Amino acid sequence: MIVGMSFRKMLGIITVVIISLFALMLTTSYAWYSYENASTKFDVVTADDNVDIVYQRGEYINTESAIPLKKSEIDLYSDKYDFNIKVKKTVKDNEMVARISLMNITIDDELRKIDEELGDSPLRVELYYQGTLVGNVITGKSFVNDTYGIGDVVLSDAIDNRFELRVYLLDNGKNQLELMDKKFQARINVNVISRVNTSFKNFDQPDISISEIVIDGKVSKYLPNSGYYDMTSVCDKGSQVTWDSYNKTLQYEKGSFISDTCKLNFTKSNGQRLLKDVEVGSYVNYLGSNGCSGDSCLGKNVNYVDDNNMGYCHDERYHFTASGFRVFYIKDNIVYLVSAGALECVNNKDLDKRALKYCNSNYVYGGKCNSDSIWSLKNEDILQVSEKDYYDLIDNGGYYWYTMGNEIRSWNPSSRSLDGNSDSKYGVRVVIKIKDGVLVSSGDGTKEDPYTIK
Repeated sequence: MIVGMSFRKMLGIITVVIISLFALMLTTSYAWYSYENASTKFDVVTADDNVDIVYQRGEYINTESAIPLKKSEIDLYSDKYDFNIKVKKTVKDNEMVARISLMNITIDDELRKIDEELGDSPLRVELYYQGTLVGNVITGKSFVNDTYGIGDVVLSDAIDNRFELRVYLLDNGKNQLELMDKKFQARINVNVISRVNTSFKNFDQPDISISEIVIDGKVSKYLPNSGYYDMTSVCDKGSQVTWDSYNKTLQYEKGSFISDTCKLNFTKSNGQRLLKDVEVGSYVNYLGSNGCSGDSCLGKNVNYVDDNNMGYCHDERYHFTASGFRVFYIKDNIVYLVSAGALECVNNKDLDKRALKYCNSNYVYGGKCNSDSIWSLKNEDILQVSEKDYYDLIDNGGYYWYTMGNEIRSWNPSSRSLDGNSDSKYGVRVVIKIKDGVLVSSGDGTKEDPYTIK
């Protein structure tokens, strides 16, 4: 066997098609999944501005088969096509999933025949995620022109999610000349979705479908995925379906029926929620009023120009990637806000004193502006941030100070690491401990529509 004649001409690379409209796809014929243990998951199509996908060639496989490979040669000589998916902003309704499939499949019959030695067709298409096999294609008799799913992968928002597609012929040790120069064509499709947990009550294995969704008097194909809505349901068999406006979940109540069909009517909610019940990372409208000036009191970064140039400290090559105030962490039902970027560029002196300018006694813990209610970012705060939120809330693109005990340290965006002290002017990030009982009166917690509190 000539090892050098690998399967390199087999596959074009992968173009990713991301369907927009971040909303839960429930058409009138959509039947909900059955479930076990009183929970299931629904899939939500996510907007393409939530992910960044880097690929190299194209979305079509158009090839003729080449020399089969032994198992020991697969890693070295199979055709490998890499693409990365990076979650640019966390979607708060739980987890992001990459769904990878083949479409428009055309394959010569010889490549679909079951090999008795292998127990399958020798044509193999395998999907690897972070170096681990997560899915493969069975290219036997069932491999036809319909869409063929390869695998679903839950994405991490803290790393570049690295995928590798391998395509090859597997050598069975016998003459396989009849497999040479056979055609295999397909389109590779990747959808990125947000997977929403949906809970149910007091009922086993319903399969209820939606016949109509109405939002504010208008028929919709989607459930509302932002803002707060009240919902009423009318079901043919009398099932009771309720809506949790804050967690974006549906619930079947006791007395619901299998194979029922329901109409859902959503109207804007006048209800309120406590700030301590919102998601970490949410944006909040907060106004400092203890000596700060201008837009910095609203959390706007120093040197801010616009959303494409959100300001910087020390080095204009390293711009902050967020502005305003965000929920940094929630501990013992107490909310801690943080300035998303930096409100001032200063040397390493009097950081806590500068932070106190952004106090607002109407909202801070204890109702007083002191070291118990507001301070410059400390290492203890950083330790409260989960690994999931670390790169979004800590790595904000720019230089800023933080303190570790009595020692002043800094965040270095160039190395994306915590550094020592220096004589440079870095940013001040303010941490605000919010008192209990603060309510959210409007907004959905996004950068575009922050929570308004009272």
